[in-house]
Amino acid sequence: MTASLFPVAGIPAGSEGRRVIYGIRPEHFSLGGSLQAKISVVEPTGSETQVFAQIGEQKLLGVFRERVTAAPGQMLAVAPNLEAVHLFDTQTGLRLN
Repeated sequence: MTASLFPVAGIPAGSEGRRVIYGIRPEHFSLGGSLQAKISVVEPTGSETQVFAQIGEQKLLGVFRERVTAAPGQMLAVAPNLEAVHLFDTQTGLRLN
């Protein structure tokens, strides 16, 4: 597994040195945390707020039950639920964890 900006709970056996795809559902992000996401769009949808953002070169979508008052261009601290992260082999597409 190559180094990444995105944290994982553990490195799956046999994945050392492999390129992986980091998979997480939008609702498995929470506000606060060590990742700084640059906001492009904030979309209140009633009970949830969708936030389109970017960390490094990676675009992401987060869905939050809390109100997000940040605006496009601002930074938002987010954290992934590490138990909900899935890693996939880039060559085979198979899930590694």
